Amino acid sequence: MADTSGPLFDIGANLLDSQLIKNFDNIVSKSIENNIRRIVITSSHINDTYEAKKLIDQHPDILYTTVGFHPHNAKDFSESHFEKMMELCKHEYVKAIGECGLDYKRNFSSKDDQIHCFNKHLELATLIDLPMFLHERDAYNDFVILLKDHIHLIEDVVVHCFTGDKKSLKSYLDLGCYIGITGWITDPKRGYHLHDLIKYIPSDKLMIETDSPYLMPFDYPIVNKKYNEPSNLIYVLDAIANILKKDKNILAKEIYNNSCRFFNIKNE
Repeated sequence: MADTSGPLFDIGANLLDSQLIKNFDNIVSKSIENNIRRIVITSSHINDTYEAKKLIDQHPDILYTTVGFHPHNAKDFSESHFEKMMELCKHEYVKAIGECGLDYKRNFSSKDDQIHCFNKHLELATLIDLPMFLHERDAYNDFVILLKDHIHLIEDVVVHCFTGDKKSLKSYLDLGCYIGITGWITDPKRGYHLHDLIKYIPSDKLMIETDSPYLMPFDYPIVNKKYNEPSNLIYVLDAIANILKKDKNILAKEIYNNSCRFFNIKNE
């Protein structure tokens, strides 16, 4: 069981991953045991939103999803998807536009396709009162230029799984973005720089996520090492509380409040 007095909110979990789907019932049970009260299923393609609905129907009081194309899938986006996405945004279980953005680390879609696709998501967000769930990796310059052009017309924005530097963090915070932190912060090699940067994130702009099945927290007593899952969110919270030297219960409450406010979900 979680040793926090308040509920937790996993703002990004890829529950449609084949490993997680196969163990879905157990994953949800463990999440509930660890006081994970809300989980947003990350959609990386419009087809994911339809598939996520099947899971949400089993636990409508816990699960929600997003609608959008991950930059890896930008090559699949067509103009006909814009209207379909707009229709899906009207459903109560769809809580954000995304995961979308730019990823120049792998370039599974061309830069031109990524920029076009991201622009269409930004356009959609100016027409729909939903926040955006954004992905940026090795694409800061183009990403921030496009975001600046639209953000004054967008409900809210979270840069999820933040792993960037101080310059990019300052830019995102100056634009009013929320910041999502994952188990990356526990990685002694890749994530150590976040120990300093997280101190600059205002308490009302911080959210946490597992990005399951990826980014397993390091050096915690996790029995199942095959994949990360929402129940491990307790360790992300623990790491942040230790780094900030902050009471874990207070931190959990602040982050949960932020998450409910961002996704427009009743705080209970």
